[in-house]
Amino acid sequence: MMSKIYIKILSVFSILLLASCTNDTFERIAIEENRNESDYATGTAQVRPDALVPGNGVLMQAFYWDVTEGGIWWDNVKSKLDGWAENGIDAIWIPPISKGQSGGFSMGYDPFDYFDFGDYEQQGSKETRFGNRAELEGMISKAHENSIAVIADMVINHNSGGDLEYNEFRQLESYTSFKPASGMFSRTQYDFHPNAEHLFDEGKFGGFPDLDLLNPYVQDWMWKSEESVANYYSNVLKIDGWRFDFVKGYAPEIVKEWVETVGGYAIGENFDGNLAGVVQPWVEKSGASAFDFPNFFNMRNAFENSNLTSLTGSSLFASMPNKAVTFVGNHDTEARDGGNEFPDKWETHAYAFIMSAPGYPSVFYSHYEDSGDEQKQRIQQLIKIRQELAAGDWMVNYVDTDEFIATRTGDGEKPGLVLYINISNEEVSRDIQTHWVDANVKDYTEEFFVFQKSDASGMVTVKAPASGYAIWAYTDEAQTAFPDMLYLPGNYQGWDPASAPFISSVNTPNLDGLYSGHVQLTEATNEFKFTDAPNWDNGIYGDSGDGSSGMLAAPGNNVMLAGPLDYEIHVDLINNTWSANTWAIIGDATPNGGDEPDTDMSYDFERNVWTVTANLTDGQLKFRANNGWEVNLGDNSADGSLESGGDNIAVTAGSYQIDLDVQNNTYTLGNWAIIGDATPNGWNDPDTDMTYDDVNSVWVITADLVVGEMKFRFNNGWDVNLGDNGADGTLESGGSNVAVSTEGNYTITLDLNANTYNLMLN
Repeated sequence: MMSKIYIKILSVFSILLLASCTNDTFERIAIEENRNESDYATGTAQVRPDALVPGNGVLMQAFYWDVTEGGIWWDNVKSKLDGWAENGIDAIWIPPISKGQSGGFSMGYDPFDYFDFGDYEQQGSKETRFGNRAELEGMISKAHENSIAVIADMVINHNSGGDLEYNEFRQLESYTSFKPASGMFSRTQYDFHPNAEHLFDEGKFGGFPDLDLLNPYVQDWMWKSEESVANYYSNVLKIDGWRFDFVKGYAPEIVKEWVETVGGYAIGENFDGNLAGVVQPWVEKSGASAFDFPNFFNMRNAFENSNLTSLTGSSLFASMPNKAVTFVGNHDTEARDGGNEFPDKWETHAYAFIMSAPGYPSVFYSHYEDSGDEQKQRIQQLIKIRQELAAGDWMVNYVDTDEFIATRTGDGEKPGLVLYINISNEEVSRDIQTHWVDANVKDYTEEFFVFQKSDASGMVTVKAPASGYAIWAYTDEAQTAFPDMLYLPGNYQGWDPASAPFISSVNTPNLDGLYSGHVQLTEATNEFKFTDAPNWDNGIYGDSGDGSSGMLAAPGNNVMLAGPLDYEIHVDLINNTWSANTWAIIGDATPNGGDEPDTDMSYDFERNVWTVTANLTDGQLKFRANNGWEVNLGDNSADGSLESGGDNIAVTAGSYQIDLDVQNNTYTLGNWAIIGDATPNGWNDPDTDMTYDDVNSVWVITADLVVGEMKFRFNNGWDVNLGDNGADGTLESGGSNVAVSTEGNYTITLDLNANTYNLMLN
């Protein structure tokens, strides 16, 4: 370096500065800039050759606004690094590391001493909000052990916390006297705007003193010298790269010169949605990457306004993918004032978008660590999908207000993908042209488990769930079908799989692992397992908890259900879940009135309906599962069709056989009667109704019969009727008429459990 004393002669200024300097008037003043020899930075900055270069994984913003105070943050981040590395994070963006004007309360964006990392008692504290230097360096070292680059947030546009001094350039007192306890980089009025050489630069941030980055003294201390901030952070602290804050405040050439001097990965925060006029020109001039604010605003508009066509707006990732850092949120966009919040409901959809698209995606700490396990797992899944699939050119295949489909073409290592986002309330599907020919294509988000098959031209049908997303790609896996049946051996039948009842697959071939069926459990407490063969040699599944958790494990604990009852049982071997429903009637018309217990129904395995026969009173009833109101059915229109949570069903007193068809959401309330020329009304309607004997569980009637024939029929219709083909007292559906050979008064009994009847002449 040449002379350590810079002489600046102020010319005649008669100018009104920008709004940030309103009313500052400059006269002809000759100012000699005097500094102590020890104030100057020495040596020359060097590029660190072993700095980590991120970009192949995912960037984690390792903080949010107003993180926990008390100097614990560096240790908190350190504790997360092993897990982050395992889940594809290759860089962390950390907040400004030096002491700010607010001391232990500062988030670092009010920089005072660039060389105080929590070890000097100044600005009201010793530690920074995040910790001290030893904790910072421990965190950096741990990051490097995990091959994670550390990106420091650099606030170089402005400073804060200086003492008052008389500012000859402004002819008033200003807070521009900085005497940091570190003894490094003292500043005065000569180092801020306005001064003799530079009145202002590209932008001023609020009322903070605006650092003159064209001043040689400032440049030496910021990035040119061996003692500079940049060189110290890179070569002593081992910082790997830079996130430049508020780059609208200074020329992009500053960033370019900084990186050319000390190296390191660089990202600029150019908070602007204007790609062509602002963001891209800045990237081209600085040579650095930039946060893709244009894409952020596209995504926010698309999901806030329910119009996915906004996703096709201009973006940095589409024009300069190697320079785009895509994101769904950060400390600038989180809703401290409600202004820029990304809609919570669609956060993971937006992550699916940026993890599928070109660019270097960033994950926000709050979205990952503080939004619940389900969202964290979804983001982890999307990062993994990106690592395995995302490569090649990006092309939008289809878009409308509710649906968005885009493809990546892949490269020699990754197959590419099809991203399908759907914000409608129904599942959707489209035929999409891909480069996968005669191939199995699967959904890597596991919303759909059945593979699709592309044809000889690469056309394939892809789907997206209601209000969801799916990511499809080629797989060399073969779709393996599950067994067609699951057996339920248990204590109620002697724990014998070979003789156990079974439930069947919902679809054939059974590619989705879904089973459904009915089983009669005869014990007061029933314990059982599921087996995928009529033996104990293959897959065995039980409950992962206490027998009632609804989650499966292999072999797990015994599933436990109360009885004796019939149950409708569902199993999902992909999501490892099981459920069981038993149905009953409840209401003031039912035998127990409106009080529990419900009146249980049984399952008729021949007719595939739930049924109960009971004597009802005038009143109302509903159907409900498992003696609770979470699943209940009523009839809103009194038309025999059921709705979830529907209206109570009105009934009049009488004996009824009540049938419930859960699959078709229908029900009937009917009774049994006799009809025929031997009966009081002949073959004409109405039938002669029978009464239910709930003590003996039979239907009975006492009536005068004449010589002739009769039958039993249900609900005054011929859809369900019983006769006797062999005149042996056993009934068959639609069987022959029953002969009455002697006139007289009869007691007629119908036993539906045994399918028998009796005509006793009184």
